[in-house]
Amino acid sequence: MNTASRLINSFLNLIYPPHCASCGKSLKATDEAQACQACIAHIKRNPRPYCRRCGRSVQKAQALCPECLKMRPSFSSAYSACLYEDPLKELIHKFKYNNKRGLSKVFEKIMIDYIADNHEITDNVDIITFVPLHKKRELERTFNQSELLASAIGRVFGIPVKGCLEKRVQTKNQNELSRQERLANVKDAFAIKHGMENIVKDMDMLIIDDVMTTGATLNDSSRAIMRGGAKQVRCLTLARGN
Repeated sequence: MNTASRLINSFLNLIYPPHCASCGKSLKATDEAQACQACIAHIKRNPRPYCRRCGRSVQKAQALCPECLKMRPSFSSAYSACLYEDPLKELIHKFKYNNKRGLSKVFEKIMIDYIADNHEITDNVDIITFVPLHKKRELERTFNQSELLASAIGRVFGIPVKGCLEKRVQTKNQNELSRQERLANVKDAFAIKHGMENIVKDMDMLIIDDVMTTGATLNDSSRAIMRGGAKQVRCLTLARGN
């Protein structure tokens, strides 16, 4: 956000005092985060140990979760900073569907701190990319939440961020579907953008998204990148659902 935008935003906050997007508590006019510290403190971190492949919390270190024992995903490893539970679940919903873009500051900090504690996520990563929205949906929403998060992470860790993927078909919202429906919904929905093949080839990639549940979206995105000749794909999300 540039200086002019900050001044306008601060002026509007003075006239229309901001409120926490989760609990509704009044915030300071200078607060750009759009969430109170109490709600932020109640966001649950993804507890260790993690499944060594998909990042789901498991009982035993170095173990694979039941899903990864049944099917090997296209990505080499995935990580999630937090659990997809309230208040984070509600904040993510407001971020995506109610244009609460100020919440990106909260989410960016959580993910950056998580990477700092799990440095293997970005070790030797050549390029960061993000899960794209279909063009129609991005026009409706006016922004891609995953791109915002990826841009902040790339800036902090000095890794180039490239929009390498495109979503070729407009699918249903994953949160409206069962597990099996989610897997079918995004199958072959993603592809490497024209002209990005040489960018992806032989690269170690990190894909950013906001939420991982079944892993269908990240798996299909990773498959597209691996088909494009990438060396390896890792994934990172803000939240992990069941």
